[in-house]
Amino acid sequence: MRIEASESFWLKKTVCSNAERLYYESQSQIIERVPAVRTRKSKKKIKAMAARQNPPNPLYLNPLTLEANFFLETLEEVSRNNELELDQYLATILERVMLGIEKYLDRKPTFIMPANGAGEGVVFVPPQDLQKIKRTFNCIACANQMVGTHISKVVTHLSEKHQHPNNAAVAAQHPNTEAAAAQQAKQDRVPTKVAPRGRLIDILPKKAKALVTSDLTRIFKDRYGVADKLKVIPEYDVIEADLIKVLTPVFPNSQMRIYKFGSRITGIGTRCSDLDVFVDIGNTFETFEHRASKDTLGKLRAMRPVFCSSNKWRIINVIEQARVPIIKVSHLLTGIECDICLNSLGFCNTNLLKYIFETQPLAQYMCIYAKNWLERCKLTDISTYSITLMVIYFMQLHGFLPSIFSLQHEQPYNQFVGPWIVNFGQKTLQELRLPEADTDVPAVRNLLRAFFTFYSTFDYERLLVCPYFGSRDVQIQHIEKLMPNRYSQYIRENPESTLQLRKPMVVQDPMQLNHNVTKAVTRYALQSFVDYCQQTASLMGEPSTNWRQRT
Repeated sequence: MRIEASESFWLKKTVCSNAERLYYESQSQIIERVPAVRTRKSKKKIKAMAARQNPPNPLYLNPLTLEANFFLETLEEVSRNNELELDQYLATILERVMLGIEKYLDRKPTFIMPANGAGEGVVFVPPQDLQKIKRTFNCIACANQMVGTHISKVVTHLSEKHQHPNNAAVAAQHPNTEAAAAQQAKQDRVPTKVAPRGRLIDILPKKAKALVTSDLTRIFKDRYGVADKLKVIPEYDVIEADLIKVLTPVFPNSQMRIYKFGSRITGIGTRCSDLDVFVDIGNTFETFEHRASKDTLGKLRAMRPVFCSSNKWRIINVIEQARVPIIKVSHLLTGIECDICLNSLGFCNTNLLKYIFETQPLAQYMCIYAKNWLERCKLTDISTYSITLMVIYFMQLHGFLPSIFSLQHEQPYNQFVGPWIVNFGQKTLQELRLPEADTDVPAVRNLLRAFFTFYSTFDYERLLVCPYFGSRDVQIQHIEKLMPNRYSQYIRENPESTLQLRKPMVVQDPMQLNHNVTKAVTRYALQSFVDYCQQTASLMGEPSTNWRQRT
């Protein structure tokens, strides 16, 4: 229904709040106070003042006060007519809530303006129509639903000790039946306190459940073959050549190098994965910036026009607000999307992951599976790099991988990017005295089940995932005391760049030690991740019904 004129609106209301009444009375007083117009100048002045004080055709909309009045009046009417004993404590609380909302809206009235001069675009429900709206009330104690236009059924239900209306009708028609006796016994029973409803568990999506219950042999046969081929393909050389060709005129006096990194290069990518590219302009490989400087942002902004004007590239987006600003572009000849950045730490992390996957192939299998599981669960807050570090930490605790600290500690020389060591000793498993894990299907399945069980029971409030030390029970409150001197010195000089530990989930980067790669994970996303891990571990523990494994 459309809004009526302000002159007839108040008269047709059956129930209105004090705020609306005061508003319309003030409008009528303003009209009465307008003096007689004597001159053209005074007429313009009064018109301008009225336009500033009162918007044209103001409409005050306060539906919550209407609901509050309906609710309070219904309670009073039911108490007066039915002589029922209501819960006075509950009624007092509800009354305070309703009156609090009403007072708040009275202090801050809202003027709803129509879309055009005819008043179209604004809809108001009068009280007589608002009473006809059916409401559904759910009782937590007995899981009953009552539908009606008033709250009287709910009040009656509570006063009769959670008696369902249908059961009461049956008992009235058949007083001697067993149903009537059971109903009477239920009413005579002493009411017990109802436990509060616990947190709702997120159900594992169907696509993720299908992945968990499917055959691992087929999954790894398809995914591993594609991921291994994507590590080195001729299209990367074409992208690198076109990238140098388009950027050289922008920086003619600077030496330029291209470094490829990311999931495609490590061996866990898919055909839909982006290609991450680090462009080194003017020998900036060893330069570290916790936040991009003006010089770095200026280089990114200088790249944008050449990508827009090129017939070989299509620019998708420029993200300057991120910790590592990037330009997302698409190479039209190969159809591969690229994320271009000016930070070398991503390339260094990729070298570490490549070494781990080549040394312990089981880690690559598990990361491919975890990445696919993460995509099917649609947990976008947790990145592929984060779940990869969680797999590495899990395998470190089971004695399959060394700690990053041990790989860097025995180096004859250190290569730094800012304060962070980015090189490491590439030793074999025999030199590290570590066993080579089995990659057959039963062993991989058991280890995956243990992985999901571990992170479904992990104490995220007290502990952090730390591949740098690779030891169990690394406590959040003690981690900064265990960090090397280069970390402490950098934090003293840059106190705003400390490791973000006051987050729901902490996964520390093994090279950039002040970076929590899961700092964007919310508490709700972490709860969903824990629920999904618990359900996945439970499904993997059940006997498989796949026809390949049955035969």
